[in-house]
Amino acid sequence: MSVLVLDGYNMIHRCRFDWGQKGVTPLGESKVIYNFFRLLRSTVASFPCNKVYFVTEGVPSHRLAIDTEYKANRVKKDLSPEEVEYWDSFSFQKNFIISLMKDCFPIEVVRHPMYEADDVIYTLIKSIHPDEDLVIVSSDTDFIQILNEFPGRVQVWNPLAKSYRENTPYDYVSWKSMVGDRTDNIQGVPRVGKKTASKILNSPGELASRLKDPDFKRSYDTSYELIKLKNVPHSELCFSGSHTEWGVVKKSFNDLSFKFSFDETSWEEYKNTFDCLGII
Repeated sequence: MSVLVLDGYNMIHRCRFDWGQKGVTPLGESKVIYNFFRLLRSTVASFPCNKVYFVTEGVPSHRLAIDTEYKANRVKKDLSPEEVEYWDSFSFQKNFIISLMKDCFPIEVVRHPMYEADDVIYTLIKSIHPDEDLVIVSSDTDFIQILNEFPGRVQVWNPLAKSYRENTPYDYVSWKSMVGDRTDNIQGVPRVGKKTASKILNSPGELASRLKDPDFKRSYDTSYELIKLKNVPHSELCFSGSHTEWGVVKKSFNDLSFKFSFDETSWEEYKNTFDCLGII
């Protein structure tokens, strides 16, 4: 059996953009929805599988307990009326997508209310499907640590570069703990850049030596705890979806005037992409 895992919010956010264009353009009432369901079909068709998960976000409670400034740089402040309208439209379309996925597609929608999607994906790999081959679709570099831990069994497809991520010869979590992650507001170790971090990990005993410095160790340990993915108790995961309501999907697409919904042949081809999925 093969399993496809979709990083849900990562995928939805990419659908804010018109393919091949740079910058954020006005969303309209259904641009993100239209882009998403086209992308969903092409993605599932590109990775033959028996099972598809669509993983969404919970609150990063344990990381916020470590650092209250975790992802604080993503909070939107002092927005113009146009920006407020933009993000309100995006939020509505995101919720519409998730609702339709839960109610009408043969895809398992999964989340944990108190953990991030990355942790849930790690749990699916480690605890739910420990013996299956998996493909993760996400542009998030944090999944490189999964390649470190499960070489050969897991692949990470970067949809932006249109290529598979390569494994690293060093411990990616240790490297990133020194370098930090600006996108998540993780500071890393002061005055340690990418080249220095690589040199430290490529020099036997160097990291252990550096960790004797209390300041280095404090920064490193904090970053490590923020970056390292957690194995969530799978009994706490919330699953929904995995059944089809094609009549509802077709009506929703028609109501939104999606071009591919009017041609009966195109609609059958769209639907058949998902009908081949096995429910296990």
